Amino acid sequence: MIVAAFVLLLGACGGTATETTDTGAPDAANDQSQQDSTGTSGTTDDTTTTTSGSAVDAGDDGELTLADFIPGAVQFDENTDWRAQEMEVQQQVAECMAAEGFEYIPFVPSDVGGGFVGDAFDEEEYVKTYGFGVSTWVLQDQAFQEGEGEDPYASDPNQEIVNAMDEVEQEEYYRVLYGGEPDIITNTPQEELDAMTEDELNQFYNDAYSNWQSDGCQNTASEDVYGGGGAQEEFWQEFGQDFEDVMTRVESDPRMVDAQTGWSACMADHGYDYASQQDMYAYFYGDENGPGEFQQRVDAVVTWPEPVFDEGGGSVVEGEGSSSSGVATTIGAVDVGGGDGSYAGPEYDMEELQPLIDEEIGVATADYECSQPLRDLQENIYTEYQQIFIDENLDRLVAFRDANG
Repeated sequence: MIVAAFVLLLGACGGTATETTDTGAPDAANDQSQQDSTGTSGTTDDTTTTTSGSAVDAGDDGELTLADFIPGAVQFDENTDWRAQEMEVQQQVAECMAAEGFEYIPFVPSDVGGGFVGDAFDEEEYVKTYGFGVSTWVLQDQAFQEGEGEDPYASDPNQEIVNAMDEVEQEEYYRVLYGGEPDIITNTPQEELDAMTEDELNQFYNDAYSNWQSDGCQNTASEDVYGGGGAQEEFWQEFGQDFEDVMTRVESDPRMVDAQTGWSACMADHGYDYASQQDMYAYFYGDENGPGEFQQRVDAVVTWPEPVFDEGGGSVVEGEGSSSSGVATTIGAVDVGGGDGSYAGPEYDMEELQPLIDEEIGVATADYECSQPLRDLQENIYTEYQQIFIDENLDRLVAFRDANG
């Protein structure tokens, strides 16, 4: 919840730096009045002044957001041109690849800026069809594999470039594009990996990738355009605890408490018992303690077939798999080791999976209806507390911006 709020604040329009907002929360009002009396910050029409006398330009609209203090961070709203943003990423990828001796043609797939994203109708259609995407991803995958949906990468000109390479060239191409593996994986002898149990191997890879960051052209360009790169991570390291304290105050704001109570009552009217949205998300997605109960139920039904290798080293997956009740369903094409990238999909019993799908879509549809009054309120309150956070930490934020600029 805290990280999600952090992202929301970066994307929100932000509170103004020229006026004090009544949050409706006593502690918020006291915080603001204390700042005014102690001189933590002063404002003019388009600037905010720190105690050290430094003026912070609030822009033409007189507004400051956290993104103003994180070099490279980008704010997004309903007017964001996602295709233009992605094309900027692609152009940087092309320059990066060229510097490494590879040709890369900037390409934006057809599903960027379209599909089930955008206006409210699209979102409602999505949740009524796919819920939260926990158990229903197999339906989306099946539709794609059976050709019901357009392949957004079908016209990618880079595929022709890759197809003309030999296997060694392709491996190096993808290493430069997406980055290599973590050093611990590269440096661990194969015999050590072979000696590990399945649980040990899973833990090894989880640990290896937990704090790893790809140095590939794609990741570097995406960070530069979208995420503020390392500055955002540095921001979280320095301000994370303070920010969590503010978000705790957000969740305890009387308006938020009332709204969550209303959401819970609405969900109960639909037959679902959740004290809060956070509890609902923990049930479906999980939390810091591991996968949610619903995810575990899905994992028990949807399994992946063990590959069988042919003489040439390619994997061969039989067209029929088996599930716990013996009713077999395998999604996807069979990879016979021809190097064509064909896909071997999961196995599941639809009679076992369908109740989970029905449950998920039912909850997601009810949540969509019940959360409508909560959404605008959440954004407004987060924005108010963002302003409080900026006012309380202005000197530190300016120093951080200057040090990371």
